Amino acid sequence: MKLLVCPKDKDIAKEIARGTSSFLLGVKSYTTNQDCCFTVEEIKDIRKKYPSIEIFLLMNKNLYNDEIESLKKTLQTLDTFALQGIFFYDQAILYLHQKLGLKTPLVWNQTHLVTNYNTCNYYQQQGCSYALLAGEITLDEMLTIKKNTSLSLMVTVLGYPVMSHSRRKLLTHYFKYLKKPKTKDRYQIKETMKDTTYFLREDETGTSFYQGKCLNGSRPLFTLKENDFSYGVVFEQSMEEATLDQIIPLFHTILNNDFPKEEDRDKIVKQSVELLESDNTGFFYQSTIYKVKKNE
Repeated sequence: MKLLVCPKDKDIAKEIARGTSSFLLGVKSYTTNQDCCFTVEEIKDIRKKYPSIEIFLLMNKNLYNDEIESLKKTLQTLDTFALQGIFFYDQAILYLHQKLGLKTPLVWNQTHLVTNYNTCNYYQQQGCSYALLAGEITLDEMLTIKKNTSLSLMVTVLGYPVMSHSRRKLLTHYFKYLKKPKTKDRYQIKETMKDTTYFLREDETGTSFYQGKCLNGSRPLFTLKENDFSYGVVFEQSMEEATLDQIIPLFHTILNNDFPKEEDRDKIVKQSVELLESDNTGFFYQSTIYKVKKNE
């Protein structure tokens, strides 16, 4: 199992110094929910400068009819770069991949929909090589999927989870309504009923909502490694550089070494909690069962 890092900026050398050799790069005009995106030329230059690293691309934006021709040309160009894979959300990418006979492997990445092995097997039949499992399923459910598909599986293990995305410019409209200037593209909000913090981020693709507490997948990472999952995915966005300098090597340590003793695992998990100031394991150990509250 490897760590696949989606970097917060374009300093690839810095990421390599942290021990990373597999990268997930956002593609300008085709990626949402990320601060850092690369042009096609920049991706080409990175491939040339670092021929030994693995490069996956994140193309997770909803696409529209007037973008199809440009997408077609972009995919054909990217197909010449010897990439390890393309994460896709919109079915247009899968369709064009099939129609054009492209060779770059595809990663099924439809967020909340990647929840069962039957659909994983279907997308494998359609030519996909990987799937990024939904963050809303449990570790046990992930293990069940792993036993029932030969599709290579990826799991998000670190980062601020995206809760939802709207194409609307919600922050822009909010400050326009208040008749106040919008001074930045990222804001923090608080839900008073639950005393829960969230981040809102706006860019050219719309507005994204993030959990305010970082996902810490250090403990489930041991199990994922032992069961031969392909990649643990890290989204660095909004994380502090000083934290990344320590937490990324720590996650590499988990993957690159054996930890047969539970006390040694507990020690590393404790370190990660202190570094991230978060023991948030998301839905790895709890089911996503919600009930509508009745009015009383």
